[in-house]
Amino acid sequence: MNFYESISKYYQYIFPLNNMQVDFIEKSHQQAKDQLSVLDIGCAIGDLSLKLAESCQKVIGIDLDKGMIDQAIAKGKKFKNLDFHLQNMLELESAFGANSFDIIACFGNTLVHLNSYEEVLQFFRNAKSVLKKDGKLLFQIINYDRIIDQNIDHLPTIENGIIKFERKYKYHSSLGKVDFETTLSIKESNQCIQNCIALLALRKSKIEKLLRKEGFTNISFFGNFKRENHIENSLPLIVEAS
Repeated sequence: MNFYESISKYYQYIFPLNNMQVDFIEKSHQQAKDQLSVLDIGCAIGDLSLKLAESCQKVIGIDLDKGMIDQAIAKGKKFKNLDFHLQNMLELESAFGANSFDIIACFGNTLVHLNSYEEVLQFFRNAKSVLKKDGKLLFQIINYDRIIDQNIDHLPTIENGIIKFERKYKYHSSLGKVDFETTLSIKESNQCIQNCIALLALRKSKIEKLLRKEGFTNISFFGNFKRENHIENSLPLIVEAS
């Protein structure tokens, strides 16, 4: 059982919908939100896509985990402007065609699940193709400059009445990756689910270089979804590019 399959049942308790993400997306484009077409990459159980579908013209959510997508499809049946697909983020152009979306959103540290800089370039190239002329690419990852430069070995524990989710990092400089070690404790059953996945430690400067290489010229970095400036100690790195 892979990492996301193992936590899919409890995903809503670990990562509940962040309404600031919705606001960030809807305010990123000058077009009226009821005219926006949005692609939500790494949509998981679909909560962000579902919320966007309440106001946007068209929303498509994609993910590679079947269990997550099945949950999203079940929740989204009432929306005619919403679709979910089991889809690889590296195959956007072949899946959707050119000039298909006003906005591509890729939140939740999804981007760093790609295996190499070459794959990140491939994603940026596909994103550029399927975006409309004035389209926006939005994505959020952990601030890996902070992780690497300050030797950060863990992220804040997520805990509520249902779960406790502990997250640890171990950086391998020779690989340019971090081991992301997680422990999910289910309080009612005392079940403990442990996992480890290697993530690409993408620095801010490398992201900008790769974006520019694929034709993105307007690039902004933020430290949170309130659009406050990104600083050295920001926990996330949020990017808006066109």
